[in-house]
Amino acid sequence: MYRRWPNRGDLFRDILARFAEAFVPLHDSGDIHDDLVAFVYAFAEASATPEGRAVLQILMRKADESDGLREVALELLERRTDDLQLRLDAAAALGQLPAVDARFVNMMLAGPVQWFLVRRTRPFTRDDADKVVGVVLAGLRHGDAV
Repeated sequence: MYRRWPNRGDLFRDILARFAEAFVPLHDSGDIHDDLVAFVYAFAEASATPEGRAVLQILMRKADESDGLREVALELLERRTDDLQLRLDAAAALGQLPAVDARFVNMMLAGPVQWFLVRRTRPFTRDDADKVVGVVLAGLRHGDAV
């Protein structure tokens, strides 16, 4: 194991990267609404798994915990946010959106999913994802670009 991953952080980084790519893909079909619905729904589905809950718990850890796993998880989150920025920039270039900041958009999309997961009154559905994305995109198109 240590031949491939010299330390626990590298192992965890690889696991998280594979998890994010496999379970929360971000596609470019040319339609930003459809792509974000698929992204949000995949995030909800992945977050509801034991692995996804573990990743979210690691992200919620205090910054002063010394094992470094939170930092690795935040690094992966930044890479996924960079991927989202590329997708949002492509949509802006096509006139589907104004120029927007992926960090802000990611918070607006992930927040409702996390709320559903915390409350667990019912599963988060694709229809829920469609409504969340619709509201976020309408706000982005109507308001000042963020």
